[in-house]
Amino acid sequence: MSTTDLDGTYLITTTSSYAGPLKKNSDGITEIKNGQTRRTDESGCEWTSTFTILSDTEVKMTSVADPTNAPADFALTRPNGTPTRDPVTYETILKLQQKDTRIQMSGQIEYGNDIVFLTMRKK
Repeated sequence: MSTTDLDGTYLITTTSSYAGPLKKNSDGITEIKNGQTRRTDESGCEWTSTFTILSDTEVKMTSVADPTNAPADFALTRPNGTPTRDPVTYETILKLQQKDTRIQMSGQIEYGNDIVFLTMRKK
């Protein structure tokens, strides 16, 4: 399996343990092409991600969230939970499941004290 086998449009859904005051809008739709994706979420935060297939059941995902072009009142959080307008990098190993042309990648991102459960389903 190569990264081009992941190419397609995905629905992204997340659930987070974050209970702070900042709004999180990372859900949405993205397109993977040649193992990479770039999209802007509902808050105007730009996400650039790379996907590396490790095995038939695992994919490494590295995502950089850049809030530079988001509204001035939007911020991400640092590992200690404080707000930041700097880009933040998230890395995780996702479980890869495939049946025919249907693909799902899921897992959790641990960042500071927060855990984000991520699911990406190919449309």
